[in-house]
Amino acid sequence: MTSVAVVVQARVGSSRFPSKMLAPLADRPLIDWVLGRVGRSARAGTLVLATTTDPADDALADRAAGTAFAVVRGSADDVLGRYVAALDARPADLVVRVCADNPFVAPEEIDRLVDAFDPARHDYACNHQSRLGSDYADGFGAEILAAATLRDLAARATAPAHREHVTSYVWDHADRYRIHALPAPAGLAYPGVRLDVDTPGQLASLDAFARRAGIGIATPATEIVAAYLRHAG
Repeated sequence: MTSVAVVVQARVGSSRFPSKMLAPLADRPLIDWVLGRVGRSARAGTLVLATTTDPADDALADRAAGTAFAVVRGSADDVLGRYVAALDARPADLVVRVCADNPFVAPEEIDRLVDAFDPARHDYACNHQSRLGSDYADGFGAEILAAATLRDLAARATAPAHREHVTSYVWDHADRYRIHALPAPAGLAYPGVRLDVDTPGQLASLDAFARRAGIGIATPATEIVAAYLRHAG
């Protein structure tokens, strides 16, 4: 049976939004939203929080304590290296990448991505944002690749940007990889909707939205989008 590791990358340090992952969204730290929602995935055989060795990120490791997430720590800049370390610590056939700036990441969309991924036809697939006409709202999905492909990226990618952004090497060498972007289901086919957090202002907006619409850890992605279209703005 194919094994799946879902790896969440997160760190406290951020030039645009320091301590973002510990900032509150509807009275819960952002990292709790991400871990809580990802942890509901039915297809995840292994859950890993990949953070850094910076002492400031002890706080993130502490948030993972008592959950199903293993914690792997590595370089702040070499995020791709952290994924390899996660795979070394928790071997799996497939690796799902989740960025922790997506507080509403949807376990049902992670599962849909895993189910749609066929290593015989795909090297890489995604449903985390609108790519190649997939029309996804931004912030609900993830990226997936075979463990062998991840290790191939780690061997080939030497530029700092490729080490930091993990899968950017795939997109910069798209002729080398078989890329698949899942088409969005009707309820998530709103490419203009962005629900990620890069700045304090974006978090403040999502906080107000989540409180007004009653969004919680278990709220499905389609309900979040429907509420956003009704309440945001």
